[in-house]
Amino acid sequence: MKQAQADYRSQNIGRRIEFSAPGAVISLVNDLECNGFAVAVMGDFADGPEISLKRLSASLGLGDPVIPALYRRENAEQYANLYHEVQRNPADQHPGFSTTDGQALHVDGLADEIGKLRTSILYCVRAAHAGGDTVIFNAVAAFEALRESDAEAASALLDPRALERRATIPGVEASAMGPAFAMEPDGTVVTRFTDNDTCTWNQSVGRAGSLGRGLEFLRQAAGDPRYRTAVRLARGEALIFRNDRVSHGRTSYQDSPRHRRLLVRAVYSRPPLPES
Repeated sequence: MKQAQADYRSQNIGRRIEFSAPGAVISLVNDLECNGFAVAVMGDFADGPEISLKRLSASLGLGDPVIPALYRRENAEQYANLYHEVQRNPADQHPGFSTTDGQALHVDGLADEIGKLRTSILYCVRAAHAGGDTVIFNAVAAFEALRESDAEAASALLDPRALERRATIPGVEASAMGPAFAMEPDGTVVTRFTDNDTCTWNQSVGRAGSLGRGLEFLRQAAGDPRYRTAVRLARGEALIFRNDRVSHGRTSYQDSPRHRRLLVRAVYSRPPLPES
């Protein structure tokens, strides 16, 4: 698994790839496979974000966006959009979309099974006046390092009872129990590693203290520049990431009258696999 060998201190991490340039799709897929994320510069902003996202997703073989299971629940229908605007909105009670606060590390799809939502794209319509970087954590690479140093702790994180995630949207009842990491049939690793207020970690799985050791290892790794980086998107740029292989978060931000941060998010059930 190439991503397990990535070092986020590399100069090429987070490089911008002009979508209209020859070989751009191959470069984007390579970055996604090697690093878990890629950044595309979409160019002609006049087409609007949805058209740009459709072009990008088609080129990557992602198909149409899907609606995460959480937003198909009662009292969450207002978020059941294929293309969702993420911006400050005091009238909205969503704990992540509508606030300027930072977001801790998480994986999209709180109520979905591990690995079901393969790819996410964030398209920047407007950047904030300050802040608003997307934080990327190479969770699967950190997990592979844990497996080498403490196989018992890694095994606890694979337990199907290791992590419960629950909705924090007011009035929405939803939760999902599952492992923090899982092995695919081809031997690759997928993740739903999240470390925020949606989480309840089951310290009883595995041998005594093993899950706690694994969680502490990952928390330390999440601050290690080998596994952690941040991307600040500019107008017309798109961040594509493997939602089943990296965890992501956000730094807090400040808007101004001329610079009100607006991103458009789309989530896909397929991994990047462009048609030949």
